[in-house]
Amino acid sequence: MKNQSKLSIHGIRYILRMCMQLLFQIGTILIAAGTIYVNRQLLIYFVILAGSYIIELMVISRHNPEVLNERVKNIKAGTKSWDKILLSLYAIFTFIVMNIFIGLDIRFGWPHIGFGYNYIGLALYILSVIISTKSLLTNKYFESSSRIQTERNQTVISTGIYAVVRHPGYSSIILWALSIPLLTGAIYTLIPSSVIIIVICIRTYLEDRMLKRELKGYREYAYKVKYRLIPYVW
Repeated sequence: MKNQSKLSIHGIRYILRMCMQLLFQIGTILIAAGTIYVNRQLLIYFVILAGSYIIELMVISRHNPEVLNERVKNIKAGTKSWDKILLSLYAIFTFIVMNIFIGLDIRFGWPHIGFGYNYIGLALYILSVIISTKSLLTNKYFESSSRIQTERNQTVISTGIYAVVRHPGYSSIILWALSIPLLTGAIYTLIPSSVIIIVICIRTYLEDRMLKRELKGYREYAYKVKYRLIPYVW
């Protein structure tokens, strides 16, 4: 059923912030590279990155704007102390370290993954965007921080993609992190990618434990949907 809420000034602010985030990422790569003349793989990556931002924001603002209205603040009251640390690590490695490594790959001509692997990276990236978008469309409580949203009377979401795994948003981040080395060809981005995946796995475990303890009905949901991130694995 289509969400009846409308995009508020907070949602517009969030969209503008995402646009600035996109420009920041591209700018960080170019500064680290020391040139605006980049290779074909990186140009394709810029187009894919910008396109995914635009498409996802358009779809969510139309079908579930409440999520954008609520996501303007990264850390809200009630956010767990452990999550503040993990969020900081995630932001640093995702938006700064990862992009610096991509740029330095251009600057220093580090060992490079061939263009042929681009297609695998593209497939993983598209899958991550699809899962992320489906998660945002299904879950109106999808926030940046780990907390119980008592002021919004948070309930368990168990439909759609949440009937497959309990934390599909985090699954999408892992797929994204795996796609970047293949999509950009920058082999050393495997280092920040690995850190991001470890952070997300730790966050998934801690958030899942928190929800079992504090969110009514989540323990029963976890019994029915057995896997946190990857079906038949974990």
